Amino acid sequence: MTQDHGSILLIRMTSLGDIILTLPAIRAIRQHFSLHRVTMLTSLEYIDLVSEIPYLDEIITFDRRGEELTETIRVVRRLRKRKFDLVIDLHGKFRTRLLSRLSGGRQRIGSRRDAYPPNTHTIDDHFQLLSTIGIQANDRSLEFYVTEENQCFAHELLSEKLLLDGQLKIGIFPGAAWDYKCWPADRFAEVADRMRKQYNAAILLFGGPAEAELVNQVRDSMQTDPILFGTNLQLGQLAALISCCDQFVSNDTGPAHIAVALGVPTIVLFGVTNHLKFGPLDPIHTVIRYDDSLDRSEGSDIMRLITIDEVWEIAEEKLNALDKKKHQ
Repeated sequence: MTQDHGSILLIRMTSLGDIILTLPAIRAIRQHFSLHRVTMLTSLEYIDLVSEIPYLDEIITFDRRGEELTETIRVVRRLRKRKFDLVIDLHGKFRTRLLSRLSGGRQRIGSRRDAYPPNTHTIDDHFQLLSTIGIQANDRSLEFYVTEENQCFAHELLSEKLLLDGQLKIGIFPGAAWDYKCWPADRFAEVADRMRKQYNAAILLFGGPAEAELVNQVRDSMQTDPILFGTNLQLGQLAALISCCDQFVSNDTGPAHIAVALGVPTIVLFGVTNHLKFGPLDPIHTVIRYDDSLDRSEGSDIMRLITIDEVWEIAEEKLNALDKKKHQ
């Protein structure tokens, strides 16, 4: 396909962290096909994230809440009307391969998720796919887009909670989509207490929509008082609050990828997910992981191998470096 005017469909349905990790590929596609109309198909629940990506001209959503066959027919009809010149499946699962095939696109590319080497980063996997159509991408940097409206929301909320501009703000996210990815709540609480006592840091405690009980567990296990935020924050609001943090400590979950993309120094606790494929690339972030097992049944046990002292040592090192930088 030439670089003249045309239309391209990108497919990435889920999830939060995985969509963020497609951004280098989306940027490379836009740079290579600068005159094309670029459309992205994604799940409706991620519209807040995808709608802020500046490299897209249009978004088509798939609503997974209803009857799947009905929604598939609706989406396929919409795709076929577009008569896409090129369809790029960046997800590689059965549903996305089916949607790509039914889209009517003149040229289609995509790979099965298990087609790549196990320890190459997923960003490089996307770049390898793009190379098959002549796109030579090498910029692996991440981006995240916080709107002015959400920035104002975060600043007003932090002001209401009497957080001083000069006070260290540490974000803690103890949840994850799956229990086997979670470090114990009492350990998050102990690390947070040490940060509060030693650095007088404000502890910003976050959780997802289904994690109110877990957030309360962390709070109740703490000797100091964290700043709690509602678990019903919109994605953009959460990102704006994370952007105000000086450090972020999290399990391997979507908000950790947000923090990494925003350039907030992040400690990510990995269990049985391969950090070489999905972990942060920038050295300002640190991954802690034990064992090479990818067996989910061992996930909780492997997460418990990560000690409080180990996380604290890394957090302390980062905070000391930040303090030194502020006083230079």
